[in-house]
Amino acid sequence: LMVNNSLKELRMRGNEIGDEGVLSVCEGLQCNKTLTKLHIDECGILQKGASCLGELLKVNNSLKELVMWGNQIGDEGVLSVCEGLQCHKTLTKLNIWECGLSVKGATYISQALMGNQTL
Repeated sequence: LMVNNSLKELRMRGNEIGDEGVLSVCEGLQCNKTLTKLHIDECGILQKGASCLGELLKVNNSLKELVMWGNQIGDEGVLSVCEGLQCHKTLTKLNIWECGLSVKGATYISQALMGNQTL
């Protein structure tokens, strides 16, 4: 992913890559400028993996779609993603249903949406 300049979409749904796997994906996408869609739904990702995704959103400006439903990232995980959204200005779709969020997590999302004009 670091050197690939043609891949536009990566769908990994249902692969139990967990936090370690998403860390590897995030490392590969740090320098990638072509991937616009990342689907990592139902991949066993938890808070630590969500933190990696939040960091990725801070440096990668090519992603337009992030689908990560069915991963139990919880409120703290969604907070990490939302922190990344403060810097990321190209994401137009974020799917995080069934991620173990409470009202606290919804508040984080609400605050992130106020500062992000593309979602």
